[in-house]
Amino acid sequence: MVWISKKNLAALEQERAELAEQVKGYYENSEGGDNVNRYFKAIAAQLQGFDIPSAFGTLNRNKLKLCYETCGPVFGIVNKIAKAVGDMFPYLELQERKTGKYVESHWVLDLLAKPNDRYSTRRFGFSWAVNRLVYGDAFTYTPPGIGKNYGECTEMYLIPGQKVGVKKGGYKKPMEGIEVTGGGETDIIKTEEFFESFNYNLDDTSFYGYSPLLAAALYLSIIDRGMKREDTSLKNGGVANIVSPAKDNMGVMPKDADTVEEKFNKKDNTGKTVAVRIPIEVHQLGNAPVDLNILESHKEAVTALCFVYDIPVDLYYGQAKYENQKEAKKALYENNAIPMANEFAADLLNHFDLAKEYTLTVNTDRVDVLKDDAADVLDNLAKMHATLNEMREAYGYEPIDEDWANKPIFSMATMFGAEQFDLQEPTE
Repeated sequence: MVWISKKNLAALEQERAELAEQVKGYYENSEGGDNVNRYFKAIAAQLQGFDIPSAFGTLNRNKLKLCYETCGPVFGIVNKIAKAVGDMFPYLELQERKTGKYVESHWVLDLLAKPNDRYSTRRFGFSWAVNRLVYGDAFTYTPPGIGKNYGECTEMYLIPGQKVGVKKGGYKKPMEGIEVTGGGETDIIKTEEFFESFNYNLDDTSFYGYSPLLAAALYLSIIDRGMKREDTSLKNGGVANIVSPAKDNMGVMPKDADTVEEKFNKKDNTGKTVAVRIPIEVHQLGNAPVDLNILESHKEAVTALCFVYDIPVDLYYGQAKYENQKEAKKALYENNAIPMANEFAADLLNHFDLAKEYTLTVNTDRVDVLKDDAADVLDNLAKMHATLNEMREAYGYEPIDEDWANKPIFSMATMFGAEQFDLQEPTE
């Protein structure tokens, strides 16, 4: 038996009470009496056993992986967003909620600076975003620290979405943990050792997020079938044709049919020009890609993908004017990269129960793409009649210690009030 002092026992009891206060359901629920979660109890039959990676039926998570790996538009769109998300991770800054002061030293910042021995901050952010965008969820494994790092976390890893199996524990503990499928180990990773970032899923008995690719499944099918048709046409040198003798009043003579058969189906004549002495007919099998409008359908499908992922289509095609592309890139960071990086940061703090004390968000003042163009800044300052020192401050220059440098700059044509002056006539 281990002896524990009253002081330490009281501290442990207080810690246990604080942990119990944090329990909100899903991971653990109170037993018996009026504390039973009636919602979880109502769907108890679906909260048992394993929710395996193929939970999406015909379009399972392995197919989502294949879609990312083999469909050019999906790979391009997902990677463009993910790269922007990765670029935002170094700008995540920790602040105290009460004072608003930036925290310079904390184990969370160390964790972000070096997630593990193989991943840098940007690469981890990129990889997390790829999982999040392809599967609709991302599972981050955070093994608890030991020894002097107890209660902290010194490393984190991403679990590929197609390998995550969710272990359901019934209505008292709906989500017991996850298992990495396809490996030798069958140990459950407990909920306190990972956190999940996810899209809302209308299926309340599934603990996977909802993938945007599922919403775009029809368009992806159009792209896939169109590309296969184009490839077949290229291999065949165009649409397949059948050549036959032209019929006259007497039909097709046997000798003419034999001649055409020999001339056109002879192996040595493949790809050559063949001359025949009899009229022939060419019968086209199927339609050309142009007739099927494959290219236009492909463009519509890509546009739908951009819409699903909420990025401007100008970023994909790159055919817009410079200003449009500049605004499109800015929209990518404002609509996708920054919100997703902030989502990861919020999930990280919630997982370690630090959200009450700190905020972890992207410092947008450090993001160059969001900054106004230098010429636009100067133009706006001039229109508001800013002082010379205000203009110098906007460009990062030291102020001039003169009284005139702190006075508004007005042009000769500037007038105030209702009174007007003729600049050509002297005044008394």
